[in-house]
Amino acid sequence: MSKSNKELNPKLAKGDRIMCLHMEGETSVPMGTTGTVSNVGIDPFERDNELIQVRWDNGSSLALVSATDTWVKIAQETLEEQVGNSEYEYFSKNPEIFDNFDWRFLREFLKKLRKASPVNMLQSQPFLYSGREWIDRYYGENREDDEDFQEVLEMADESKNKMIQGVLKYMESEGIEIDLDKVNRLISKFASKILQLYISFF
Repeated sequence: MSKSNKELNPKLAKGDRIMCLHMEGETSVPMGTTGTVSNVGIDPFERDNELIQVRWDNGSSLALVSATDTWVKIAQETLEEQVGNSEYEYFSKNPEIFDNFDWRFLREFLKKLRKASPVNMLQSQPFLYSGREWIDRYYGENREDDEDFQEVLEMADESKNKMIQGVLKYMESEGIEIDLDKVNRLISKFASKILQLYISFF
């Protein structure tokens, strides 16, 4: 599969064929549902985002919201070929990432991290949850003028907070008693999953 075919949330135009990977709070358009874009407009509630009207193949007409939902463009190959791909299976096996974490912010943070290159991306899991002070202490020497690295530092505490918030939301949804050891274990676990997803698609 080409890189362009597996880009998450690419720009869409009328007539594009797409596959839904996640629709926030909805069950009538499950992961793997395909459809045809009928219109792309501005989200009236979030002016910086888009509202994408879709004629879904299962009969639904629910619109995608670019701020919360996830999709890919698809070519003319069959749905079975698309869903059978291991990268798409990853979505179906890890819905908690999209239900509980601010995936879009974390994706942007990892993009900045990749550009700054303080470490190989395969070693970057701790950067998601360790915060600015830790990153600057261990990787910031002689990088005061490195704009890419400084952008990573600016986003680091928010990334840490979003990882904690996501884990707490997951624990609450699963009825898991909150204690520090469990939170720390789950943060590491989900950071690994989020990094794996990012590497798969980017």
